[in-house]
Amino acid sequence: MSSTPIAAAGSADHIGDVLSSWSKEWFANGVLKAIETTGDVDERGHYRWLLRFSGDEKDFVTMWLTLRQRTVHIETQVMPAPEENIEAVYRYLLAKNADLYGLHLALGPESAIYLVGRVPVGELSVERLDELCGAALHYVDEIFPTAMSMGLASLYRRRPRSRT
Repeated sequence: MSSTPIAAAGSADHIGDVLSSWSKEWFANGVLKAIETTGDVDERGHYRWLLRFSGDEKDFVTMWLTLRQRTVHIETQVMPAPEENIEAVYRYLLAKNADLYGLHLALGPESAIYLVGRVPVGELSVERLDELCGAALHYVDEIFPTAMSMGLASLYRRRPRSRT
């Protein structure tokens, strides 16, 4: 398998610059905990960045940005594969999918539930990245507790809401 070159020279640098500008406010407010990258292409010729956020319903929400040939692919795991009430979980997720903006729910190779999306490389800006990360965090916090309560009911207990 040969690696596919990215859309334009400098695309990885562009994404790095966007991440650097965008992350300042997110680090300052404590929601973004880390950004990591190897700086090298993977076995498929893609650059990847890992973003780690503190979550409300999940301790951490980890998001991957992958520079593909013409797009930046965004993905974050919502939950592991459901083990109970599988049909009801999928029905719930399919209904939720219709309300999502910029991202959609998908099954991963291990049957885990992911939020995924993609943006053309040239359209990734600080504002667009802010929209996507904000939406992903919101959707994970919204979907995770219900889906986990249905799909892994014997293992999952929802956190009590703090009253502030």
